Order: sequence, then structure tokens, then C-alpha cells
Amino acid sequence: MKDLVRFFQLPPEQIVELIFLLEGEDGMGVVRTLDSDRGLIEILLAPDFEQDFNEFLGTVREQLGMREIGKPVGVLSIGD
Repeated sequence: MKDLVRFFQLPPEQIVELIFLLEGEDGMGVVRTLDSDRGLIEILLAPDFEQDFNEFLGTVREQLGMREIGKPVGVLSIGD
């Protein structure tokens, strides 16, 4: 199965906290910052972790001010 790439925007100062929280989830996903000024990130997920990630997201989305977005225009993704 191919890894999944999802895109999010959150306040730039929350990116480090998200990385810290996700690292505590034992390899669920990898965060890559696309544009730190705009708070744009991508998260690479193994398909087996998608349900777990959705549950994790439900617990941190509001706390971190995250919202899922489409792939940003003009930004190279790890999935490209």
C-alpha cells in the first residue's frame, strides 16, 4: 500500500507542539513543514495508521487550531 499524504494549516507557533505530540504516537506519521510563516504542513501516514491518526486528530485539532486543506499550490510535497 502507498503512504498517504495529508495537508494542514495551523498557527505557526503550534507546529512544534504537533510534532512533539505526533512523535509520542510511535511512528504514526511524519510531519514536514511546507511554509512555516503560513503554518502549512504535510503529514505522511502509513495506510495502516489512518484510523488511528483520525482519532488522534480529533483530540488535538481544536487545541492546536488545525484545519485540513488541499495541497497548497506552488509547494513541493513529499508525495510529488
